[in-house]
Amino acid sequence: MKPIARMVVLAIAPLLMAALWMDKQPSYKPYQVPVLAPPVDAVPVTGRELLTQGSELKNPVSPSPAALERGKALFATNCAMCHGITSAERGPVGKKLKPPPPGLDHDLLQNRSDAHIYKAISLGFGRMPLFKAKLTQQERWELVNFLRTRK
Repeated sequence: MKPIARMVVLAIAPLLMAALWMDKQPSYKPYQVPVLAPPVDAVPVTGRELLTQGSELKNPVSPSPAALERGKALFATNCAMCHGITSAERGPVGKKLKPPPPGLDHDLLQNRSDAHIYKAISLGFGRMPLFKAKLTQQERWELVNFLRTRK
């Protein structure tokens, strides 16, 4: 083999070996573990809400009569089809689900914090869809305040 050809082969060999090893590296699909959480004090560059299961939140919306009325309307539009208008009977969609969704009455919610309820609405869980993209922060907090008044 000519010296120039030998030098080319020696120069390319490490690159070819690296290409073979790349297939054996661990890789993850989008939104698969490990999805790294942002640092605690991070501010999103998009200006959108930064919400995780570990977030500690305080309810910024006071339960005024107007806010409770808006929360009631939001519940009727977004939640009642599954959870029911009253906690005694599930909505038309909720009746078809096995097991049916909870009734969201006072007894169920009294031991849960506002932040817990807000995260459940925002991030969803189980079969419940997430409402983070469908309802504004204000609307989700109004919904939390309304749920506190249900019997």
